[in-house]
Amino acid sequence: MSKHINKITLFLSLICLILGIRTNWREYTFQKASTVAKATVISVDTKLKSGKALANVDYVLAYERDNVTGTISHFTTEAYSTTEPLPSIEELKNNVFYVHYVQKNKHNETPFKDRLFISDSNLLENDFDTGWFIRMIFVLMVGYLLSKGFFRNN
Repeated sequence: MSKHINKITLFLSLICLILGIRTNWREYTFQKASTVAKATVISVDTKLKSGKALANVDYVLAYERDNVTGTISHFTTEAYSTTEPLPSIEELKNNVFYVHYVQKNKHNETPFKDRLFISDSNLLENDFDTGWFIRMIFVLMVGYLLSKGFFRNN
């Protein structure tokens, strides 16, 4: 019975490891192929959430992508209180955003050719965490050692 559980754990660990490698590789190719464009805020709309100290902020951003101007909506949530009030519409319009996208001539370099990533930095952060690989390799090694009977008392 425990041999079957060990084999199932080993198999699931391998599947998760392969999927993790695939996901990180796809994110890496997007990061390498993407280009950044500075976006300007066209309009801002705020909606207060009733009973909560939160406000939904809807930005409409204009940016240039492959020499064509486009617009996109960007939603954020802002917290406010009596000591730290919600910024005014003018202050919100002064926020700087960057749109990360893949140019048409680099569409074959990444599977995420239509992805738009909006941030407040012109650098694209490395969102994929290599710590998950280390954890998965640890689970994989433990599953392998269990399947070989390494932890049995003789």
